[in-house]
Amino acid sequence: MFTLLRFYSVASFLAILVTAVLIAMLYRGVAIEGIMKLAERNNLALARTALNSVKPELTAFLAASTQPGFRNVAHASLPPELAAAIRQLMRDNSVVKIKIYNSEGIVAFSTHTAQIGSDQRHNTGFIAAMNGRVADTLVYHDTFNHFDQTTEEDNLMQTYIPVRASATEPVLGVFEIYTDVNDLVHQIERTEFVIMAGAMLILSGLYAVLLLVVRRARTIIDRQNQTIRERTQTLEILSARMLKSEESDKKRIAVELHEGLAQTLSAVKLSLENSRGKVDGDDTVGRSMAAMIPVLQSTIEDVRTLASTLRPSSLDDLGLLPTIDSLCRSFEQQHPGIRIRHAISLQEADIPAPLKVILYRIIVLALDDIALHTDSGRIRIALDRDGGMLTLQIDDTPPASSDLATTTLVELDPRAESRFAKMLELATLSGGSFAAARPSSGRIVLRAGWPV
Repeated sequence: MFTLLRFYSVASFLAILVTAVLIAMLYRGVAIEGIMKLAERNNLALARTALNSVKPELTAFLAASTQPGFRNVAHASLPPELAAAIRQLMRDNSVVKIKIYNSEGIVAFSTHTAQIGSDQRHNTGFIAAMNGRVADTLVYHDTFNHFDQTTEEDNLMQTYIPVRASATEPVLGVFEIYTDVNDLVHQIERTEFVIMAGAMLILSGLYAVLLLVVRRARTIIDRQNQTIRERTQTLEILSARMLKSEESDKKRIAVELHEGLAQTLSAVKLSLENSRGKVDGDDTVGRSMAAMIPVLQSTIEDVRTLASTLRPSSLDDLGLLPTIDSLCRSFEQQHPGIRIRHAISLQEADIPAPLKVILYRIIVLALDDIALHTDSGRIRIALDRDGGMLTLQIDDTPPASSDLATTTLVELDPRAESRFAKMLELATLSGGSFAAARPSSGRIVLRAGWPV
């Protein structure tokens, strides 16, 4: 059974959780982008401030580092002005490492002397800088540095800056600077925590308010559903009473026709026959009386037929099953081209008394409908009880044309199939259900069921 409050509470909690995570991811992405732009501008400013005054010495050093006799360069081998500029740059507490690459990708200088002479020509940051672009990335503590293929120990901003003698000349080498962004990262993490806590607090308040709203709505809906159920039960009781009253009226009228009017007409006919023999010498009166006798007999038969149509006396005297047999024989006499096959596995005692007349009415309506709308020469009536359901199925499908056991029945739409509306009404008012299907053969299958 669907529970609105439980479903909404779980769904809204998950939605709020996902929203909080997305907010955190969005903030983190925006903050990281801001850090990178800020650190890039800072690194560019530091590098240009330190190197612009010693650019001739730097370009000369890069040119010398490409000579065939150049090998691993020691720290002291830098030109004095360039070494002094780098020492001045390293005094900034945020700068943790500096590298200089020649145009061939060889590390000509590094503040970590063990890296001097290493080949970095495949380093993507170096390649981007040699193409004239500034390349940078933010490397977090204990994460892999994709540029240098190493694992860093701090939160670093890594920037590759192309080195030119002038703005119009080709790139002679690459200057790489690492700056410490621990403070910025920690500040982001603190701000992210505050934002997450604030967002969760706000969303939790919203969650509580929405739960109260849904709980109130559920109370209103439950109250309305209870009213609907009570009214539905009242309508079902009234419908059942109306159906019972209708059947009682039919039974009363049928009895009055059969036992009253038919008997009276029979008495009139008998009296007329007796009087006819006493008429002497008056042929005109005798012929008139003789002509009236067949009319009275026909009227008596019509009255009895009408009484049987309203409610057959055999239904109360003998039961449903004999009445169905009698109905089928009469139907076959009226429609010589149609044969009815029974598949009834129940005994008379297995059928609830209130349903007997309903079953009879539906069978009559179904037989008349099939005779009117189809040209089948075979009709099957099946009545059985499976578990807690009493099922009536009537079809005009020959056994070889389709497997009725696997036929899928579609719930009936009375507006689309008005010809079945009366059967649907009888089944529904008596507490059952009604459905119809049209197999691939184009025939019709009618099925009604009642819980018993």
